[in-house]
Amino acid sequence: MAEILLIDDDINIHEIVTLFLNNAGHTVTCADSGAVGLDYAAHNQIDLIILDLAMPVMDGLQTYEKLRSHPNSRDVPIMILSVHQKFELDTEILQRSDVCFVSKPVDMDHLISAVEQALTRTA
Repeated sequence: MAEILLIDDDINIHEIVTLFLNNAGHTVTCADSGAVGLDYAAHNQIDLIILDLAMPVMDGLQTYEKLRSHPNSRDVPIMILSVHQKFELDTEILQRSDVCFVSKPVDMDHLISAVEQALTRTA
């Protein structure tokens, strides 16, 4: 199915999201920081990026901007995964057509549905 890059500093999120998305037929690679995710995205073909906003050193917004500036990840759809509710985030990133939003704690059925929708939009 799809190659998905999960950029999140929470190992528990890595485990649960990977389990459910693998069971849905996708391949998930996890990065525990924006820098690691950027490096992976620069050297690999991916279909979707799931990105946490609250990370140390390089937060999700900074990571998003760097992903969009690299030719290999410029057009890859991004799903924001955050503990905040969408209405709490006053940021233009959520207004962009290449971004969708899922809140934590993650409802896995909703996440899988959102992943499928994001992948369909780019197909």
